[in-house]
Amino acid sequence: MKATIDFDRQLYRRLKIEAARRGRTIRDLVQEGVRLVLGVAAPSGSPSRAPEETPWFGSLREYAARGGGRHDLAAVRRSIARKRGRGP
Repeated sequence: MKATIDFDRQLYRRLKIEAARRGRTIRDLVQEGVRLVLGVAAPSGSPSRAPEETPWFGSLREYAARGGGRHDLAAVRRSIARKRGRGP
């Protein structure tokens, strides 16, 4: 089932960074958090994307580690361009 959740901007940024750092999706972390609050175990064999299935997570993890408080779209694009050898 799908749901729409409104997050505080800073909280959502931290969530994105943590997901990237762990090599997981935001959906995974939100579901894990809800399970913790409700005291419900994850279903056995529940599908969870491995970082190998989403290779761009490695770039996000690297970007999050550098941090520096710059999480705007322009900074992300510059970081991706540098990684690809096309930027400053």
